[in-house]
Amino acid sequence: MSLGVRHVTRRRKARLKGFPTRTSVLKNALDVLIYPIAIVGPLALLPQVIKLYTVRAAEGFSLATWLILGLLNLIWLYYGFVHRERPIIITNLMLGGLNFAMVFGVLLFR
Repeated sequence: MSLGVRHVTRRRKARLKGFPTRTSVLKNALDVLIYPIAIVGPLALLPQVIKLYTVRAAEGFSLATWLILGLLNLIWLYYGFVHRERPIIITNLMLGGLNFAMVFGVLLFR
């Protein structure tokens, strides 16, 4: 039985080797649903980015927090590339871009 975020990769490799795979309807639905979630999830940060750049004031935004989050996204992005997991790559590209936009904005509008 496959566990964790690598189940898609394991099933793909199993199919390539000719082994039968048992996939449930729920797993297949989740595999399809995860792509819109990977795109919509990071958009939750968009209001913060918009507020920072429209108000042009960095009060209440922590540079350290946004920098750490951006660096963590780079690690997750690397993980996604190593394991060839597109949802992880998509999500962390978007999150990293938004987090580093916040870092740049906080430095710009201090």
